[in-house]
Amino acid sequence: MLITKDNMMRSLQGWIFVVGLMALGNTVSCYVDHSFLKNRLYTGSPEKANDLAARLFGLWTLMSALLRLSCAILITNRALFNLTLLSFVVAFVHFLSEAFVYKTAPITVGVLAPLIVSGVSMLWMIVVAYCCQSTDKRANDTSKENFPRRVEDIPLPRGKRHKAE
Repeated sequence: MLITKDNMMRSLQGWIFVVGLMALGNTVSCYVDHSFLKNRLYTGSPEKANDLAARLFGLWTLMSALLRLSCAILITNRALFNLTLLSFVVAFVHFLSEAFVYKTAPITVGVLAPLIVSGVSMLWMIVVAYCCQSTDKRANDTSKENFPRRVEDIPLPRGKRHKAE
């Protein structure tokens, strides 16, 4: 099997989709069992992982899941791609800081798994973004020509105004 741009992009698309589905499962775990965070992630300070923290973590995970699933469906959308990459960076930094700065999440399987998934995802997305960039200068220039430079340049539909009766 040859490594082509299309194969790299499709593989990344499948990976991000699976990661998004796993995040949906974690969301359910956070809402169904509030002890999920105490027992699996923040075992260094389980008293700090209360019900509110579980719901907030579940909400963050739900937003990440929806973003990642959207990116997997629309992998060529540059804004979604960049936001998804940023979500992996935020997750990676969060778990590193909880493990080494705040010491609330010692290095266990529960912390290693999201660190590995976010780290691999970040690297893979950076490689794909770098390797799969459009090299056709004219294609990039035409898209910029059609994009308005100022808010005032956006055409607004002008219709007949109806008088209030």
